[in-house]
Amino acid sequence: MLNERIRNLRKQNNLTQEQLAEKLNVSRQAITKWESGAGQPDIGNLKALAQAFDISYDELLSDGDITERDNVSHTEFDVFGESNFEINCDCVKELNVTAGDFEKIAVEIRTDLPDKAYHLAKVRLENGRGKDIAVLKILPDKKYIREETGKPMSKQEAKQHLTVNIILPLAYADKIELQGDAELLTIHDIAEPKHIEFDGKAHIVNVRNAKGHLELTSGVDMEIHYDGSMEQFDINQLSAVSNLYLSKDARVNVYNKGRSYDLIFDGYENVPDAEHQIELNGRKTELTVRSE
Repeated sequence: MLNERIRNLRKQNNLTQEQLAEKLNVSRQAITKWESGAGQPDIGNLKALAQAFDISYDELLSDGDITERDNVSHTEFDVFGESNFEINCDCVKELNVTAGDFEKIAVEIRTDLPDKAYHLAKVRLENGRGKDIAVLKILPDKKYIREETGKPMSKQEAKQHLTVNIILPLAYADKIELQGDAELLTIHDIAEPKHIEFDGKAHIVNVRNAKGHLELTSGVDMEIHYDGSMEQFDINQLSAVSNLYLSKDARVNVYNKGRSYDLIFDGYENVPDAEHQIELNGRKTELTVRSE
């Protein structure tokens, strides 16, 4: 079982629960839950565990343990050779995307609703024209029944309880295209330069510890949190008012190429000669840049 494997690997690496928790930036109580089977790490923490134990993601799950609890499903797809990845995601609460050192696409669907509510959504993998396409669809024939009333929850409301975590194979992911509608979009821990595009609606965006070129196109007001790690970050907006929060250590040059695009610096000192760039595009838009 996964809980036993985590406990055994921790002991093999001569780590206490406190030391492992510090490596993963989680609480000791979280480690205790994982090792006792009272809880399970999400897909991001699974990746972090593999890195902490200096093993591959596949090795961590080599006992064949498949996560499928009342509120979690975990699906893996084999990938054969370098490819572009296109992720089409329906409206969800959170979409988290990262890349790992293994040869599969891993997709995890979580919900804060009980009783296998993740069955509201289905993931499938297609291949065509040089792309591996992972499609997440909300199933129209599936209803979540409210326990307190016995009546079905609306499809739109049920979507807001879904979190989708995706790990792509780092060695094979040449270009990553994301589409969808998410309250929170997180792109993180991508150790090699990649070209990443997001097109859709993202109200809150977190980008950290990623390399390459990110193009973010969103038709809504955004709150963007960014650590300055990407070599190039393009923000494309239309008729929106957004805020960009840069980490204290970020050194980036923010410049405006849009039409009727107001760029405001509030507490952040721009670095015109910085190697890492943020390019603003669009029109009838305002962006305020602040330090976190």
